[in-house]
Amino acid sequence: MRSRGNEVVSHDMRHMRNPNRQAAKRRAVESEGSDTILIYNSSNGTTEKYAQWIAEELDCDVMKYSRAKLGYASMYKNIIFGSWLRGGEITRFNMLRANLSHFGIDNNNLIVFATGIIEPTDEYRAFVKGLNGCKQLPDDCFYMLPGKYDSRECKSADKLALKAMGEKIFAPIAESQVDEAKARFENGYDGVDVKSIQPIIKKILEFRQ
Repeated sequence: MRSRGNEVVSHDMRHMRNPNRQAAKRRAVESEGSDTILIYNSSNGTTEKYAQWIAEELDCDVMKYSRAKLGYASMYKNIIFGSWLRGGEITRFNMLRANLSHFGIDNNNLIVFATGIIEPTDEYRAFVKGLNGCKQLPDDCFYMLPGKYDSRECKSADKLALKAMGEKIFAPIAESQVDEAKARFENGYDGVDVKSIQPIIKKILEFRQ
């Protein structure tokens, strides 16, 4: 935990409180605070777990997704956004993407990661990047991390959304992989692996050089 004047910022799962933008920017220049923020959106805890691991490795600031607080990202040189996939959509990312210029962070270092249970082949990665407006992101700034799914733990709203999508979920998947993808949804799947975050850690360390 670090103290920034009257503001306390830590890399646990709590929100930041009452940030002052100009003061924060001055502190960033003076290297007194973290240069990296991780914003995450989690449904079953998987993305939150990855966020916690990344924050611990990088000693960076972390914030649970809040539309009202996305502007905090403008204080940081490096921004990591993590969320989960639903039908190829990186949930909640569209709001950050739509406001990159508005927040003055379109020239900042942005890394996006998405958790899911469908195997991230080159074709599926390209589909997800295109669907979410991430085509401009270099491959080493976009990651698809193995997630977890258990229908018994799935929120009702998420179940309804998945049911409404039906077979559309599998449309962008190679025919040879559809059966495996369906089995993961039907039987459950847990591919969460702390080692998956290492490329993200490496990239942020490169940004910090």
